Amino acid sequence: MEPKDPTYKCHKCGEELEFEVKIGRRDMCPNCYAYLHCCLNCQHYDPYAPKQCRENPREHVPDKAEGNFCLYFTFKPVEDDRTSEVSAAKSKLLEVFGKGEGKSGGLELTKDDPRSKLDALFKKS
Repeated sequence: MEPKDPTYKCHKCGEELEFEVKIGRRDMCPNCYAYLHCCLNCQHYDPYAPKQCRENPREHVPDKAEGNFCLYFTFKPVEDDRTSEVSAAKSKLLEVFGKGEGKSGGLELTKDDPRSKLDALFKKS
């Protein structure tokens, strides 16, 4: 099976992008005209890191959406959409543990069960 080429998207509008050559400092998204060579599109961008970059930039870039001259810039590939995997895992968990409506792991609750006592305290049936 051949590896899939990475997918790139604009940080502003989400437009899927294809590059013939390496992008330049002033290249813009064809859909929304946002700069592509910017911190928000870089794989090293981290809002919690010093200077919001995992590399060691010489200069602070005040506007992360503005085109810049950073030598560490590498366009951030988009991870595969995992929503179907997440929803499948959630449905399996619900199948095993139930929805929590009067059940605890598929077993009936008794009067001595802590959950039943809590529900009785607040008059929840």
